Amino acid sequence: MGEVVITIRLPDDLFKVASELGVLSSEHIEMLLRADIQAQLMEMASDPQVQHELREIADEFALTEQDGLPET
Repeated sequence: MGEVVITIRLPDDLFKVASELGVLSSEHIEMLLRADIQAQLMEMASDPQVQHELREIADEFALTEQDGLPET
């Protein structure tokens, strides 16, 4: 599993409020980031241009797979 270290700088007043609400815990920030990344991936998956590019990549690899080692 990969690890990402993020530093977030907040204005003092926002930091104070966020701390009081408990939304600066690692667990909470991880949950927010996971939700955001998942939403971005879903948006990309439904983007016609991204789908087109993925089909082109798959088509290119299909040709190279044919001249590779036999599957076991």
